[in-house]
Amino acid sequence: MKNNIDFIIPSLCPEITVLDNDLKVYAFKNNDMDVVRMELYFDCAGTNNQVKVYSSSVANNQLSEGSSGHSAKEIADSIDYYGAFIEKTLDKETASVCFYFLKKYTQDLMPWFEQIIKDPAFPQTELEVYLRRLKQQRLVNEKKTDYLARLSFFQTIFGEDHPYGMVGKMEDYDLLTRNDLFDFYNSFYSYDRCSIIIAGGVDDGLIRLINNSFGKKDWKRDKVLDIKDIIFSDNICAKKSIHLNSAVQSSVRIGNTTISANDNDYMGLNVLNSLLGGYFGSRLMSNIREDKGYTYGISSVLYSFKNIGLFYISAEIKQENCQEAINEIYNEIELLKTTKVSDMELHRVKNFMKGSLLRSLDGSFELSENFRSILKYGLDYDYFHNYFRVISEIDADEILRLAQTYFNVNQMVEIRAGDATIIK
Repeated sequence: MKNNIDFIIPSLCPEITVLDNDLKVYAFKNNDMDVVRMELYFDCAGTNNQVKVYSSSVANNQLSEGSSGHSAKEIADSIDYYGAFIEKTLDKETASVCFYFLKKYTQDLMPWFEQIIKDPAFPQTELEVYLRRLKQQRLVNEKKTDYLARLSFFQTIFGEDHPYGMVGKMEDYDLLTRNDLFDFYNSFYSYDRCSIIIAGGVDDGLIRLINNSFGKKDWKRDKVLDIKDIIFSDNICAKKSIHLNSAVQSSVRIGNTTISANDNDYMGLNVLNSLLGGYFGSRLMSNIREDKGYTYGISSVLYSFKNIGLFYISAEIKQENCQEAINEIYNEIELLKTTKVSDMELHRVKNFMKGSLLRSLDGSFELSENFRSILKYGLDYDYFHNYFRVISEIDADEILRLAQTYFNVNQMVEIRAGDATIIK
């Protein structure tokens, strides 16, 4: 089966400007837009480089909670006054601070953005309030099976002392200090670890203002912490059950480490993952939700870190049917390894993936968001063109090879969390 529609993948090749301090600005321009998206991306500011537990996530969150000259309220009121807002994100390896604002207020807002990035004060009062909120949220989360299963999965698959598997304890919140935040900030939030990605109403005037605020060398401090050399162990098969008294359902996580986005097989493996559990019409959804009625939702995920990937299946399951559902999960994996997928099913998943890819690249904001992965993994600018080609050309033989190569149930970690008096 072939589509008669010609799809055009937008270019992810940005206009590049180098600021006075050699910081690169990547621009996706749209002259018809009055809004600007400006993301400051910090390549090494993720949790894997922290020494003190929670220091990376708290530092990222508290950047806008006060500077040496203004309180958190003054900063927030000024940002709100001009209709802008801030979005902060953090993962194991990277962090970013993203500003959305109207182009006409750029000159008014840029000094505030500069303070947030270059002059955070991490006030003690704001820090204490935020840590109390985190502890309260932790107490709530510890009564949720999906939270317990997720943390246990990372601990088991990477190791409790590994930067990717380490989970802080409640008392670690009380051990965190302002100095810990400054240590992390000074080490990883500087111009030599930063890239700026802008999109929307971008013009030469905006570039000049960005250069005036972020093109100097005045936001590089003496580094206290070093970038860690992360070592990964081979996959091990492990099964773990977590008891949560009176839980209304069980949460299951099954998976293993795998290849990263830089591997030649990664794009095809994404197609295989979609077939298994990556969309509503997937095999796991059709079998375990639609046919058996064991769950409202089940999915499989393929995620890449810089140097390693992670494949896992996640589901919330009726506790009395937990083992039956897990058996069906393994059956579906084995079926993909032994029987070729039909042309009709492969055609259906291809159409879904093509549509999803095109939607994710529809607009300058969307292009700039996806460009972050180009920077993170060091991918070519034509990566998404190649990805679209792989989706279009992959066949049943290649799907079978990928399943036989990368789906090994004897190397998978299996976590289930629920009420041990009910769960089967």
